[in-house]
Amino acid sequence: MRSGLLIFFLCVTVIGASLIKSLPTSQSDDSAFATAYERWNRAIESNPGLGEPFWLRSDIGPTEMRAAVKDLVSLGPNMVPFLVNELRRETDSMRVYRLLLLLNAVAGINRYYDSGAQNVFNGSLQLRDSFIQDWDSGKFLNATQLLRGAWQKGHQGPTPERIDPRELTQVRRYGVFAIPFINENIESTNSPELFAAFLIITGDSDLYAEYLESPSKHFASREQKRSLIKSWVSKNEKKMDKFKGLHDQITTLAAQPN
Repeated sequence: MRSGLLIFFLCVTVIGASLIKSLPTSQSDDSAFATAYERWNRAIESNPGLGEPFWLRSDIGPTEMRAAVKDLVSLGPNMVPFLVNELRRETDSMRVYRLLLLLNAVAGINRYYDSGAQNVFNGSLQLRDSFIQDWDSGKFLNATQLLRGAWQKGHQGPTPERIDPRELTQVRRYGVFAIPFINENIESTNSPELFAAFLIITGDSDLYAEYLESPSKHFASREQKRSLIKSWVSKNEKKMDKFKGLHDQITTLAAQPN
């Protein structure tokens, strides 16, 4: 009996120690996210004369603004759950607007482009609410399956002369959660539209702008597209490890041969 109790208490102690050991990692992450987020807000509010173009650029503006932006954006998609919690509790319209911009910057989740809102700032609360509803419904973690059913533009025939960015809206709504679907379709159809979506989701806005205007002149082959996707994934997969399903797909993608 005593032996059994001893084993029981040892098991409880080991399990408890493991749980306690794992807990501070999450708390530490949240603390890092909160620190970087508040530093960014302070930098914006300390420079009221600087408009939106400076809020998410690390190459222009005052030193403290550039440093705050660089640190914040470098946290990547793992920051999304923190931003979701901030969006839930935020009542200030300006901060909600900034959070929507930040979702796009860290994870490529764009809820405002082609949304129908005439003024994104005025519509920020409605955009926030629709995003939270989709997040809570589990759509983001099921993005690949949902996009398989929704994406109608399977590429056929020659590469188009130009890509209409509005064709990419439904994919951009999912941000980095759409990358496994994008890669899957580039493998099967060499889709220039989905490659364009990948470029803007991952923040390569200059190449995206060039590619929209002349997709046949940039990354024309399937192998070129997949090589760039794999390169980005290999550099950023650890920034998505809070999302097991997505991270597993991304890790598998990174390990695939070109």
